[in-house]
Amino acid sequence: MVTMLKLDELTVAYGDHLALSGITLEVAPGEILAIIGPNGAGKTTLIRAVSGVIPIKSGTVYSDGHDLSALSTSQRARLLAVVPQARPLGGMFTVEQTILMGRTAYMGWLGQPDDDDLDITRLAMQRTKMTHLAERRIAEISGGEQQRALLARALAQTTPILLLDEPTNHLDLRHQMNILSLVRELAIEQNLAVLMAMHDLNLVSFFADRVALFVDAELKTLGTLQEVLTEENITAAYQTPVQVIPHPDSGMPLILPVGDWRQNGR
Repeated sequence: MVTMLKLDELTVAYGDHLALSGITLEVAPGEILAIIGPNGAGKTTLIRAVSGVIPIKSGTVYSDGHDLSALSTSQRARLLAVVPQARPLGGMFTVEQTILMGRTAYMGWLGQPDDDDLDITRLAMQRTKMTHLAERRIAEISGGEQQRALLARALAQTTPILLLDEPTNHLDLRHQMNILSLVRELAIEQNLAVLMAMHDLNLVSFFADRVALFVDAELKTLGTLQEVLTEENITAAYQTPVQVIPHPDSGMPLILPVGDWRQNGR
């Protein structure tokens, strides 16, 4: 099986603080690997390190055997696209202009889009249901709509690797399911290697192929949904008792908190 994305002993530090310690994992074409763990475990740091936003202390990130750190910014932008954590977007750019920025690495030296760039941008808007907002200023749309625009921008890059950091933040349930269903479809249709940091464990159970559980900057366990999403693993990692039962329709693990939390909160 060809490996599209591979991390080999990846270590990241902020001064004396070790943010990631010796992370080794692989994401195959057509696969969604979900990164889970409590706050501060290193999920966002991993996405940022793989994308090149923050420096790596040691270790290597490979794509099909090529060291990503040896590539130019433009070359890297043709290999991987990133959907960062939701944050308010400002500026005077329209939604369409924002999504078109995903084509930057493909434009000529004058930076002008050609017909292919425009067609790909419009297709990305269609797939994320953003076409009706094309002429709106990006700062004027809702946080959930901005998050969909960031996904559309990543799709416009047409890369074989997709990195997502909490892609369903600020989305209602319908749009959460729509966006993650689209990511699932794209992974299969376009053979994408998808690395996705997520908080919602039940959404992970619906859409991921494998799961990597991070705790205190370390990769504690990596495997199938049934291997990782266990009562023992989740209770220990999150310091919260849970019950894991099969979903009545899919049979996938369904994670439920244990105890009367309504009573405890009074």
